[in-house]
Amino acid sequence: MSDDIQKVTRPSYGRRTYILDREFQLKYIVLLAGIGAGSILVFGILAHRIHVSAVATGADGGESLLWLTGLATLGAALALGLFGLLFTHRVAGPVHVMSLYVAALAAGRYPRLRPLRKKDELKRFFERFSEAFERIRQREAEEAHALESAMEALKGVATTPESRAALETLNALHTRKRQAVDNPTGGTFKSVA
Repeated sequence: MSDDIQKVTRPSYGRRTYILDREFQLKYIVLLAGIGAGSILVFGILAHRIHVSAVATGADGGESLLWLTGLATLGAALALGLFGLLFTHRVAGPVHVMSLYVAALAAGRYPRLRPLRKKDELKRFFERFSEAFERIRQREAEEAHALESAMEALKGVATTPESRAALETLNALHTRKRQAVDNPTGGTFKSVA
């Protein structure tokens, strides 16, 4: 056999699209690039002034440049750190809130969804999440209604102990579905602002 037949080919799963949410990604790419470029520009202007001053006076400006480099590094780190805190808060807040909603959904409850804060990110994702959440809640309500109709139809013909037990099981299921849909939790999910 040839070597080509014996080789096992694996499918390639490489991602080629890097800009998935143009508005969101470009906003922060431009902000980060601006902060970096602005920091370098300020450093360059100050370094040039120190150099010109050192040449004019005949002094050695090496120590001043060293201090300037240290201060510029600390300033850029502080600016990027604060920006990172702000950015992660605007993303982590919605993710935290949605994880609380998912936990409530897993527990069989349908809380009232609150809108995101004005400057939060992931708004389109949250809209899709809310739509899916509402569809699941509505399907649960429809199933509760179907169970109620089935129980009404079977109430008169459930004469054996097994059929009455089955009717009680359907009733318990109906009650659980109705409570989950009709009594949404509201105060459990506080803002993460």
